[in-house]
Amino acid sequence: AICSVLIFGGTFLLGIMAEVVIIQQKSVDCVKIMNPEKTASVYDMKFQKKWLETCDEAEKIIVGKCAFKAFNITNSMCSVLAVILAISALMFGIGFLPSFVVCLIWIVNMSIYCKECLKYSKSGNKIM
Repeated sequence: AICSVLIFGGTFLLGIMAEVVIIQQKSVDCVKIMNPEKTASVYDMKFQKKWLETCDEAEKIIVGKCAFKAFNITNSMCSVLAVILAISALMFGIGFLPSFVVCLIWIVNMSIYCKECLKYSKSGNKIM
């Protein structure tokens, strides 16, 4: 019974991942039709870097604003989840591993943000 649940769950996960890639590919194809200068492929390992290189300044500002919003939401969600999971560990005995994993993700997120801020705050550095 457990084996069939794992197989079903794995199949479901792979299906969702394939769907996400297909939707992303279709979205990128639509943008490429409207903007022929965009040549990056979703299947390229350096897709994000190549895509950003073809963006103009206004698009880069939009990307930056969206990224900062996502960063803020991630910080808020990690703090809430860490507290909820820590309380759950004490009340329901689920252990501290879930809270630790959330905190680890949170620390990595904050560390990378701070590192990049320091890197770009030095004078003479190119923003993107």
